[in-house]
Amino acid sequence: MNDETLVKCLYQNVVKDNLEIYRGIFTNTDRKTVTDPHWRKALKLYSELSDENKEILYKIIKQVQVDTASTLLGIFDGVVSISELADLDVKITVQGNAYAVNGDLQDLFLSLDEENR
Repeated sequence: MNDETLVKCLYQNVVKDNLEIYRGIFTNTDRKTVTDPHWRKALKLYSELSDENKEILYKIIKQVQVDTASTLLGIFDGVVSISELADLDVKITVQGNAYAVNGDLQDLFLSLDEENR
């Protein structure tokens, strides 16, 4: 597996698939059956939005997913620092094969996001 394949898989699962999960939750969940107070409020808010504002909400959710994944990949690449982990040396293991992170994952991920806008 190369960096591009890894990034494409992450983007598909973290951004695209999870966004569809949120769409399903918001459109298919009966608010009366939800016991978590946070989700009850979120579903109530969603039900009061216009269709246009629902799409804006999905864009916000997608941007949060992209920003979070990008930050993590930046940490793995060594371009975003965590003061407690200044000398972080990351290797990713896929199916038993370890890959050293070369500093390109965040850029590849953000480029893929630009292509998907």
